[in-house]
Amino acid sequence: MHKQHFHFIGICGIGMSGIAKILRSQGYQVSGCDKQIDPQRATELENLGCKIGPHEGIICQTPSITNIVRSSDVTLNHPEIAYAIQRNIPVNLRAEILAKLMAQKISIAVAGAHGKTTTSALLSHVLLQAQLDPTIIVGGELHELKSNAHQGSGQFLVAEADESDRSFLLLPKTFSIVTNIDQEHLNTYQDFDDIKNTFIKFMNQLPKHGYNIICLDDPGIQSIITNIKSPYLTYGLNPSSHFKITNISLFSNYSEFELCDTRSNLNLGLFKVSLPGMHNILNASAVITTCLQLGLETPAIKNALESFQGVDRRFTLKGISKLHSALIYDDYGHHPKEIQATLEVADNMPKNNLIMVFQPQRFSRTKHLWNDFIETFANSKLKELIITDIYGANEAPIDGITSQNLVNEIKKANPNIQTTFISFGSDGSEILRHLQRILNNNDLLLFQGAGKVNKLAQHLI
Repeated sequence: MHKQHFHFIGICGIGMSGIAKILRSQGYQVSGCDKQIDPQRATELENLGCKIGPHEGIICQTPSITNIVRSSDVTLNHPEIAYAIQRNIPVNLRAEILAKLMAQKISIAVAGAHGKTTTSALLSHVLLQAQLDPTIIVGGELHELKSNAHQGSGQFLVAEADESDRSFLLLPKTFSIVTNIDQEHLNTYQDFDDIKNTFIKFMNQLPKHGYNIICLDDPGIQSIITNIKSPYLTYGLNPSSHFKITNISLFSNYSEFELCDTRSNLNLGLFKVSLPGMHNILNASAVITTCLQLGLETPAIKNALESFQGVDRRFTLKGISKLHSALIYDDYGHHPKEIQATLEVADNMPKNNLIMVFQPQRFSRTKHLWNDFIETFANSKLKELIITDIYGANEAPIDGITSQNLVNEIKKANPNIQTTFISFGSDGSEILRHLQRILNNNDLLLFQGAGKVNKLAQHLI
């Protein structure tokens, strides 16, 4: 192991850093570089013994490097990739390395357009509480672990399966959870049919003793269910679900529901999950269904669901603003349906005014879902919406797809919402000045999006 040296290009990404941590925990040498080095994530990696530096720095040319790991955003003409190819160093996609780790365990892959991070984190928590010590590689930091990865000694591995570049097809798994299928990542896929066909292939790539756990409420899943040839179990409100959700109660900071195994007409009783929102009841039901298949007892699952502390950047309370005593939350959601789910949770909370600062992610997503964004915001109960520059994530701008144009369309659709474009600039200072002017006592301020807009929260706190 000590002779193998993995170098990650883009190591501070949430998906890349998790794999790097596991490899380092297994004894391999690990280094990495990034265009924007996240101080907290870099410190976590360095504390494990990883060496971190900027792109094209001296670390990237360390003679001991035996394997390069890249995300799909890093193209093969990247200077460091070209340098590795010249030296005959193997270049692997992130998913190829994840696949090797998953092959060592009984692996559960959590996929879907929305909800996979919360679902995989919640499943990981239940298995941890059951003393099964799983290996964990997820796309968010579990508050309990203060990390997005854990090298476990047990037989299970929980991994978030990223469909954005089709690389989830590389992942070997015994169980899969599919939360939903939606129009997303249309920079990779031709159309919705292409997305659905790829998910069909993903779900049919199971061993004979494996199971797919799928949400029967989701229209995308409903449309392809006859094409799923591997064994599956369904969950949801749909009366035909194998595990049917009933008697729902939604509260501002938790949810309650009952679950019935319709195969035997057995009511499994009342479950309480320390997460608000109907979408999280669905996520919890996916976890319960999976854990029952893994052999866990219902009382142990119930106890674990109640003690879950959540995932960072999934409707996370960051604190209270110093000048106004406004509650400040952070949420990573950047698809209209994810934003709608977040707004429904926020609507259910005690507050004065609801204010959002939103940073769209990717020009392609903003273009393909343009009307959905307008509809979601126009139908919301927001008092004020501030939209900042689109976070391109290595994409080139698209003519006409700008935050200012999006603001103009939302204003037309609902002039009662105060909608404003404010450029982030170099440090977001103009956004902060605007917020200082408009915030009031007991307002709820939500920083929404996958870019860097959430970094502003600490300045207000």
